[in-house]
Amino acid sequence: MLKNMSASPLINHYLLIVFILSAVLGCAKEKAPTPPAVVAEFHALLDSLADTAPEASAGRLEAFLDEYGNYSIADTVRTERDRVRAAAAGRYHVARELARQGEFQHAEHILNDLANHLADTPDGENAKQHLEFDFYFGKAKWLMVRQRFEESEVVARALLERDLTAFQTSQVEMILDNTDNVNAALSQSERAHAESACHQVSIALQTLYVEEGAYPSRFSLADAERWGSVRGLSAIEDYRASEQNFSFVGVSAEGRHRIRVVDGEIKN
Repeated sequence: MLKNMSASPLINHYLLIVFILSAVLGCAKEKAPTPPAVVAEFHALLDSLADTAPEASAGRLEAFLDEYGNYSIADTVRTERDRVRAAAAGRYHVARELARQGEFQHAEHILNDLANHLADTPDGENAKQHLEFDFYFGKAKWLMVRQRFEESEVVARALLERDLTAFQTSQVEMILDNTDNVNAALSQSERAHAESACHQVSIALQTLYVEEGAYPSRFSLADAERWGSVRGLSAIEDYRASEQNFSFVGVSAEGRHRIRVVDGEIKN
């Protein structure tokens, strides 16, 4: 009984210390009044976010909080931040739909914002994972199916510079194999059409020689088109003519081949 009675003042002393510390900490947690300049900056920020995607808005509001979180306006900022974070739900699906429509730049922008500003949300986690491989692989396939082979190849080769699994590397290499084979076939077809057009141009020049007794001093693709279809060429360059001879270079439709022609004969 005596021991308990002697301990009571000590307990009361400790309780008093705890109370004082709690009061001090409570005062420390109180936010400072917000300066008018910061309030004005916040309202200007809200106005600028009117046409900004929610995932990007969340990032900008978070940055504002990092800078002014010690002011009383912080609670208002957090409320607005939480609102736009909620509005960003489902934006991952929006980005996927945009990619399916070929709007890759817009889709990639949304995915990057989700991954950078909302990484702790399901949309942000999905976006980050999707950007590691599937987004760009899907883009390469989309371009290849639509016969945009050169663009598909560029995307696929960029993917190979990433840290891929063996299976992912194999998938990318398959796309490159396909684009290479198709490009080779297209190149051969382009040259064949260009050679055929060059033959038509030679016939036109020879006909002019018979009719006029000389080759024209100048001759362009526009001149050749008056004699028939030359869709296999995009230009006629380096045309030269003498009293008995002519030569020119036919540039294929896509510019991949330059075919030199002398007196109607293909020289390369």
